[in-house]
Amino acid sequence: MIVFAGPSLAAEDRTHFPGAEWRPPAEAGDLLRLLDRPSERIVLIDGYFDHRPAPRHKEILHLLAGGAEIWGAASIGALRAAEMAPFGMIGVGAIFRAYADGRIAADDEVALAHGPAEWRWRPLSVPLVDVRATLCRAVREKVVGAAEARAVRNAAASIHYAERMWEPVLELTQSSAAGWTGNAVLRPEAIAGLRAWLPSGAVSQKRLDALACLSAAAVPRPKGPRPEAVRTLFLDLLARESGVDLDRPRAPAPAGPPATPAAPRG
Repeated sequence: MIVFAGPSLAAEDRTHFPGAEWRPPAEAGDLLRLLDRPSERIVLIDGYFDHRPAPRHKEILHLLAGGAEIWGAASIGALRAAEMAPFGMIGVGAIFRAYADGRIAADDEVALAHGPAEWRWRPLSVPLVDVRATLCRAVREKVVGAAEARAVRNAAASIHYAERMWEPVLELTQSSAAGWTGNAVLRPEAIAGLRAWLPSGAVSQKRLDALACLSAAAVPRPKGPRPEAVRTLFLDLLARESGVDLDRPRAPAPAGPPATPAAPRG
């Protein structure tokens, strides 16, 4: 399987999937360039969305129509899987389910700053989905109360994704609490306890979902029905920019169920 991954997985995580062909985080056109390999299993974990164009919905649809099996989880893979599930993309994990159920919606829930390939994509900030997962665990383990966790989550959500790290989040939570009157929900000792607990208690939901997706995608499964390909001016433009000739004859994908019309979009 071909896997687009970056900061969601540590280097040692990749050693558990020796058959994978590893690619860097995906940007627009990277999936379309796989059009000559329609029988491949593709796993989209990480991708760009800010300073580089993100993978496009139409290129995913075009590959699905050609017989590719595309999985998504953890980061932009979870977001695209939730959006493209009606067309056959397979999503895995808590983050995918949160997007699919509408409990989260913003792109920056999974966004973070990270280093280059030479740094093994080392995360330089904390994504909001990991903040949420960590605070849920902190409440379960009675490190903080539910109201205190909401205060920390709100502080984290107010910080730009590239600058969202635990210490600035906790400092902002404290400074906000200092200005409150009446019965503040944030006990000073709660922040101290959370700060001491984080090194061992923090949860990387993105990593957990990425590993779960890779494990699921490694198991062969019957081919599902293919959506109908929809060729548009924007897809043609992306193909030209990516050096892909959409009109060139290609080897047929392995036989599967007959094509079905694409599901309507609201």
